[in-house]
Amino acid sequence: MNANTRPKVPQTRECPVCGSESWRLDFGMIMPDARKTVPKTVFAGCFVFEEERFNPKTGQREFGGPQWECQSEDCRRRWW
Repeated sequence: MNANTRPKVPQTRECPVCGSESWRLDFGMIMPDARKTVPKTVFAGCFVFEEERFNPKTGQREFGGPQWECQSEDCRRRWW
């Protein structure tokens, strides 16, 4: 898939808990030149893991790999 056919994904969004700016998480070995194209991204390395969370809207217990991280030092919530 080339850059012209990639779906447009927002670079930031609002944290559902505290309302602060949140950035996408990206896993894997990302080269420095590629990192420059998405400056508001948390590069989390090669380790993909599953987390448990309680959905703040439904209260249901869920498992999954996080895709977003809150940038507030007091919150740092991760979710998908």
